[in-house]
Amino acid sequence: MNDLTRPKWLAAVCVLAAALSASRVGAQSTATAGGQNSSSNPTPGPAALTPATGCSTIPSPASAGGASIEPDAGESLQHKSWQPIGGEVQFTVKSFVAIPANASVFTCFRWKSGRKAGAFIESPSRLDLSGDGKLLKVTTTVPHGLGPKPDDVAKALPLVPLTEVRILAIDGQNNVKADATSEIGITSPVAAFVFAIAVMILGFAILYAATSFRLTHTGILKANWLLRIISTPSGFASLSQLQIVLWTFVVAISAVYVMSLSGELIQITNGTLVLLGIAGAAGIGAKVHTEAQGATAEASATTAAADKAAADVIAAQKAAAAANPPADPVAAARIAEENRLATMAAADKAVIATATRARADAMKNPPAAQTPRWSDLIVNESVKDDGTVMREIDVARFQMLLFTLITATFVLMNVVTTYVIPEISTGFQTLMGISNGVYLGSKVAQRS
Repeated sequence: MNDLTRPKWLAAVCVLAAALSASRVGAQSTATAGGQNSSSNPTPGPAALTPATGCSTIPSPASAGGASIEPDAGESLQHKSWQPIGGEVQFTVKSFVAIPANASVFTCFRWKSGRKAGAFIESPSRLDLSGDGKLLKVTTTVPHGLGPKPDDVAKALPLVPLTEVRILAIDGQNNVKADATSEIGITSPVAAFVFAIAVMILGFAILYAATSFRLTHTGILKANWLLRIISTPSGFASLSQLQIVLWTFVVAISAVYVMSLSGELIQITNGTLVLLGIAGAAGIGAKVHTEAQGATAEASATTAAADKAAADVIAAQKAAAAANPPADPVAAARIAEENRLATMAAADKAVIATATRARADAMKNPPAAQTPRWSDLIVNESVKDDGTVMREIDVARFQMLLFTLITATFVLMNVVTTYVIPEISTGFQTLMGISNGVYLGSKVAQRS
């Protein structure tokens, strides 16, 4: 092929390629037009009239056979319809129409406002579709891009503004298979925490004022304010009193915290109520035992006083006999010995009577030097008949204190991290019941 023929051949190839491309474009145009003509009378419906475009899809008309959405409470008894920004929430979509497995699901959020609502913000989700396609569980995160709250945003409480939640399921043919809406509160854990702490401070301030203005015992007033709150009339720090105060504040603060988050009254879990009841029962049992100890000490003091009076009578009789001894040396020696023994017995009875009376009076009116101490929570103190004081570490008290602190810490940590009051397991309830029972048994077994 010479140099003159080559340009002509290249020009012919280019013309042929251009002709083939033009013919292909024409064929595609004809096919598209034919497709449009074949569907000139489509079945009317929201998907056909309005193409689905995710969260901006125009809502379809309401129908009796549509879908509903509700927050999932999980294993908690509390209906958790709130979350902070970035928090995870789960919804259950119930549909009368089966949702295809390949359907696209959009979870959309926006502030709930009385005026013209803003645009929805999509949030990524994890999905769990039932076998029949009529139950869809959606786990999503409250998005950060909601923007500033409108002035008229709806609120459950001043601390809990509301958002609208819309969940759409759209199949491969652009048909809306499920379109359901709900609302959740957007909470502020920091504000709720501050509010709960304020309530706690208010409660302790009331107790502090009561102990400062109403208590008059010098020894109790020398102790710090918390020991005053949990002290008994006898001037000792009470473990049962501490447990009641602790659980009262744990339940109250947890309830205030969760209600501040949710904007609604919540259901206190049965396990928490059981623990509160166990603490109350232990406190009542300890108070009943203390009253019984006081009555027993008073009875012992009365009996000891009667024994001392009888011993004094016998000692006086023996002393009178010894004052006029018989001439018989043996008889005189016997009378002198009886007088000595009677005198010693009377002295012993006097010591016991004095000690028991002091103990009984101390339980009713403790001495000014008796000051509550933290060691009272685990130290068992008992008094013998002669007034000797005995102290020992009571492992039953230590067990109850340790388990109480562990359980209370567990509850508070769960409330702060999950925003609900946890359900206390049966094992923990049994554990607390046993430890409180052992504590009461130890109190009953100890001496007055």
